[in-house]
Amino acid sequence: MDIRFELIGPDSRQELRSLYTWLCDDRSLRGRIPIEPVRGPARPDEMGGDLEAVLALVSTLATLAQLPFSYAAWRDGRRPRSQVIIQAVGATPGELEAVRDSFPDVSVRPIAGDGQEPDPEPGPGTEQEAGR
Repeated sequence: MDIRFELIGPDSRQELRSLYTWLCDDRSLRGRIPIEPVRGPARPDEMGGDLEAVLALVSTLATLAQLPFSYAAWRDGRRPRSQVIIQAVGATPGELEAVRDSFPDVSVRPIAGDGQEPDPEPGPGTEQEAGR
């Protein structure tokens, strides 16, 4: 499962660079969770694209345990103005629940292993509910 951190807001690029640096420098994550930058397409005047997201490659729920602590320490020290969104790429339902429990104040979205958002589950007010 991949945990992809995205930030949306006025200072999102700077805050994303700060989060990336923080997670890379965290000794408790080093060697346990690879942290990678996700870069967007390069503009004509750039050699490489801007940092678009930070990707943490989580192999097991046990390795997930430290990531929320490191994120919380960064958030508490930085107080970002940007909204943080986590995409859980390729997560099973149990892993998705664990990610949501681990990051209670962050919007967590599931993304299938092929990079597509899954179809929304039927809920109140949907056609399936109306047919009952």
